[in-house]
Amino acid sequence: MNNLLLFFAIVLILCVFMYRFFSRFGVPMLLIFISLGMIFGENGLFKINFNNFELSRDICSFALIFIMFFGGFGTKLSMARPVLKSALTLSTLGVFLTAFLSAIFSHYILKLDWQTSFLIGSVLSSTDAASVFAILRTHKLSLKENTASLLEIESGSNDPFAYVLTISFLSMTNGNINIPLLLAKQVIFALILGYLVYRLTLILLGRIKNLDVSFTMAFLMGVTLLTYAFTEYLGGNGYIAIYLLGILIGNEDFKGKSEIVSFFNGVTSIMQMMIFFLLGLLVSPAIAFEYIIPAVILMLGLTFIIRPFAIHLLMLPFRASKGQMLLVSWAGLRGAASVVFSILVVVADKQTGNIVFNISFVVVLFSIALQGSLVPYVAKKLNMIDEDGDVLKTFNDYSNEEDIDFITAEIDANHKWVGKKIKDIDFMPSVLLVLIIRSDKNLIPNGDTIIENGDKIVLCGSSFVDKDTRINLHETFVDSDSEYKNKAIRELDKSNLVVMIKRKDTAMIPNGNTILLENDRVILLGR
Repeated sequence: MNNLLLFFAIVLILCVFMYRFFSRFGVPMLLIFISLGMIFGENGLFKINFNNFELSRDICSFALIFIMFFGGFGTKLSMARPVLKSALTLSTLGVFLTAFLSAIFSHYILKLDWQTSFLIGSVLSSTDAASVFAILRTHKLSLKENTASLLEIESGSNDPFAYVLTISFLSMTNGNINIPLLLAKQVIFALILGYLVYRLTLILLGRIKNLDVSFTMAFLMGVTLLTYAFTEYLGGNGYIAIYLLGILIGNEDFKGKSEIVSFFNGVTSIMQMMIFFLLGLLVSPAIAFEYIIPAVILMLGLTFIIRPFAIHLLMLPFRASKGQMLLVSWAGLRGAASVVFSILVVVADKQTGNIVFNISFVVVLFSIALQGSLVPYVAKKLNMIDEDGDVLKTFNDYSNEEDIDFITAEIDANHKWVGKKIKDIDFMPSVLLVLIIRSDKNLIPNGDTIIENGDKIVLCGSSFVDKDTRINLHETFVDSDSEYKNKAIRELDKSNLVVMIKRKDTAMIPNGNTILLENDRVILLGR
């Protein structure tokens, strides 16, 4: 057990540092982690012979739960609404059309049998959300015509439909299966359960008062796993259910949401590292590259024939511009989900699965390396880059270009603002009085509003975002032997500033005359 923990600790740390180093050269995340896995693999430096596809299937399926949930959770519907119909058309009809055309291509060009062809078409029919998100974020690639939102919705929502197709064609080998009925059951059950769990989650979050953010995170993780497992148990598609759940919950406002976004972002990053490293460990380069010629032919067919045809056919009714259609065609990156789905094929049918797995792996490798690295260049050549836009606005963890903070203050009878009009008060630049709470009523002030004794005022101003300056807060306790005991703030060492005093259950903003008492907790600011 200890050796296993040591191994995973080393791998995790190496993944972080390799990504930090190579990402500055534009190397996609997937390639970095897969390469590390191959270094550890049987043809690499460490010669680890790992070929447990059953265990890999379980680990990757578990990791995809959180990746797909966060793919929905991080998508901002308000930004995506203008392109929602076209994006969902691509993630549903686009997947089916791509799978069908890829199967025909594989059968007639690569001379594969129909079963293998349809399985290859299914596992490669979706685009990779992780890679698309990473390229948009890393290059801050703001695109015209809401194209970034379109790509995010399409890549985030099409993996479940590729999974449905893969399972459907695998089920055909077990007997007579009604494919339309199976597809309808998987999709309808998933949508119903995803929505019902979303409504129940909102009710529970509303009724559980003062729930700590860490427990809210644990609650949402439990809800995600429950939704997936229960949907699969009833015969629906768990990935569709959790993606819908992620979108709906991610576009609600609730306590601690910003911390939860950061938490799930971290969890998703770890899951991506785990999947990509495991795939690199699982693959045998000597065997995989035996399929390099048919895989490259298929990748070229997908890139220059199949996806452009599907995109133009499905986006023309939405009056998409030529530049947008060409860019969306090029940005159809194949990724980890495709290789994960191919692992399912290996577990179900080893002989056919080995062909599907190795061809898919090489297609994904070249797709990320070539297509992915050229997305910014293609966007520029097509004049699709919006220089004045901010792609981070399309994500739910976006913070406004100029963040603002709010502070409150209570006005007593001795305050120098009492009796003054707001327009006569000299505020610091970029500070605005936005609200007055008077006798439990909220007043929206104007310049002629007069400050009264007993008012609670709310001020807003720009947040401090200078990354080159570090401000440190620390807390000290005033006990019976403390040098701070019974001293006024003005008597303290000037290298630290007292910004708050916690006295019993009250938080106080001090001034120079405030006396520190025993049992006070003092919050100090130092640079």
